[in-house]
Amino acid sequence: MLCRRVEAARAALTVSRLARTPPVLSSLVSSRPFSSTSTRRALWGWLPDPSNEPLAGTGIGSAGPPWLFMLEVLIGLPTALWVYKCIMLVLFQRKVIYMPWLPPGSRDEPLSAVTATGEMGDMRVKEVRIESAEPTKWLRGKVEVRTIEVGWTEEENAMATKRPHVVILYMQGNAGTPLNRLTLFRTLLHPPRTSSYSSSTPQTPLRPFPRLTLLAPAPRSYWLSTRATPTERGILADYRASLAYLHANYGPDARYVLYGHSLSGAAAVGLLKQLQQGPFAVQSHSNDSATPSSEPPISGLILENPLPSIPFMVRALYPQRWLPYHWLGPLAFDRWDALGDLERLAEVPKESSGEMRSLWIRSGKDEVIPLGTEEGVKAGELAGKDGVRRMFDAWVKATERDDGEARSKWVDVPGALHDLAYNERRWRDELRAFLDDVGRT
Repeated sequence: MLCRRVEAARAALTVSRLARTPPVLSSLVSSRPFSSTSTRRALWGWLPDPSNEPLAGTGIGSAGPPWLFMLEVLIGLPTALWVYKCIMLVLFQRKVIYMPWLPPGSRDEPLSAVTATGEMGDMRVKEVRIESAEPTKWLRGKVEVRTIEVGWTEEENAMATKRPHVVILYMQGNAGTPLNRLTLFRTLLHPPRTSSYSSSTPQTPLRPFPRLTLLAPAPRSYWLSTRATPTERGILADYRASLAYLHANYGPDARYVLYGHSLSGAAAVGLLKQLQQGPFAVQSHSNDSATPSSEPPISGLILENPLPSIPFMVRALYPQRWLPYHWLGPLAFDRWDALGDLERLAEVPKESSGEMRSLWIRSGKDEVIPLGTEEGVKAGELAGKDGVRRMFDAWVKATERDDGEARSKWVDVPGALHDLAYNERRWRDELRAFLDDVGRT
């Protein structure tokens, strides 16, 4: 009896406490907590109402699989990662295209560190400073282009002055410095074993091989040049200033050759377009030249594994259409569209471009510029065919419309990598024959 009275008292006490507790707000227990907000419905009526209920299949004791959660992981997460990577690639694309910091430590290496070793032998190497016409991108400051001028020391005699003089403007790829290419320059400038050279028949008398001088500029942000944001417009201005320096020092009697490798193969085509020379020459019956007097006429063009364009490279490196990176080409800040310029030029009927010779060198094992695939050609892919070959075909179509002498030559270097074609004998023989032909024209 006593126990029953105690339990009854406890129950009465509990009821009295609950009676004194304030009622819970209806908005906290409602399954539609913000349903009373008419403004929200008017502005964001397409959004679902927030709810504290667990996702389907993710609650404790749920018997079904977490379908929504699986969709978020399998579709939402890869999509978010792809979007993030695409945004980063677009924003920092110049960090990917231009790599002046490679190889590490070479950016601050002085010329004296190389010449002091004596490994250059009889080569005459000096550093030249040239001011570019295009200022820095953000602060609009002056840009100083550091270049190296390379030649061979020779005795001052009558024979040396009678030899034709060929001046080469070497435009490097997207990485490294001119110092990293001194071995290439030595191989390029090395004269044949005999003092005279002839690429014609044995009945033709031997003629002296041209004197060669090479200028290798380091564009902005490369080597010791001004640390400025590299852009297509800025790099072309740096090369144009270097060409004006050569013309001011060697005059109109020399023969000038543009040598573009990799990325600067597109730069060489872009420079010709700015100068309105070669296939880009303006056909005019007047005596006025389209080229300013401070820049010389270009007698020859050498393109070694040139870059077709940045959009082409994006499609070639990511040929799968289901990858989002395949479609990033149109978002390039610097297009370097040499392929597009030449193909558009080839569609316009015009007269022959004149006396400019061109030599196209293609490495058989190029690991940077894709060689193209037969499958891509059969499928009609834009990047299926070798982009360099497409450039050459467009160049020939735009320049050689008559039945005269062929002035464009394609050279395959089997087994050579992107940067190492100069180690092959065929590279040396073809270049020497080409420079000899330029020197005697």
